[in-house]
Amino acid sequence: MAKPYILVVDDNKITTKLLHRFLDANGYEATEAYDGIECLEKVAERHPDAIVLDVMMPRLDGYQTATKLKEDPATADIPIVIVTALNDVQNQLKAIESGADDFLNKPIEEKLLIAKVKLLSSLKIARNKIVELQKNTN
Repeated sequence: MAKPYILVVDDNKITTKLLHRFLDANGYEATEAYDGIECLEKVAERHPDAIVLDVMMPRLDGYQTATKLKEDPATADIPIVIVTALNDVQNQLKAIESGADDFLNKPIEEKLLIAKVKLLSSLKIARNKIVELQKNTN
């Protein structure tokens, strides 16, 4: 069975390497992008089962990236976990309004990251299977 595919997006290479390591160690296939534009390019190449998306990035921030992904019917069902050091209510609301399915505060705790990625990627994989079964029965 294929490993769930997770895209990690953060302009801080140390953070992306750390999250990549956490995901690899827990049975996920992870790929990295370093800003919102690169995220959109990678998603166009291959749809991930979930995206872990930092807020503060150059070119296109996490909120703008999430909004673009959720506005596109082809990518709207990809679960997004917004990662931020800004853990106040205003930023949490902004994350939800941009289309994020969940959020994580920095510094990221490995067990919490894995729990959230597992939940969201499992839901996406199950939803994909249902869609596939519906296509085959029609």
